[in-house]
Amino acid sequence: MGRSVAAWVAAVATVMVAGCASQSAAPPEPAPAAASEPAAVDPASVPVPPESPLAKVQKGMTMGQVAEQLGQPTDQQQYVTGKAFIPWYFGDDVSRVAWHYKGMGRVVFTGGGAFGQGGGVVEWVEYDPSETGYRK
Repeated sequence: MGRSVAAWVAAVATVMVAGCASQSAAPPEPAPAAASEPAAVDPASVPVPPESPLAKVQKGMTMGQVAEQLGQPTDQQQYVTGKAFIPWYFGDDVSRVAWHYKGMGRVVFTGGGAFGQGGGVVEWVEYDPSETGYRK
């Protein structure tokens, strides 16, 4: 029985070493993107023109201040962020609220924490004149 165990250990070690061996072949290069496809643009990175009503909105403003400047939104949407799934995260960034304004864009607020603390302040503004005014 001692020889069979030694043979089994040698076989397992051989398989492990062979499995860890590096391959010399280079990975295939990805195909270049088609020129006809436009590059994805982050809506939050598009600058808001000064003549747009959204230019009055600044990061850190409350929902009430935004409503005073722009009026009530056409529609709104609330969603959770990835931080909502961190077991011991108690910060105020577990959800977001997006206000949609037809023909202008969106104002995104922090939605608060898991226990209702904080939230309700502007996180970013997305200028989008093609905004339908309703969540998708």
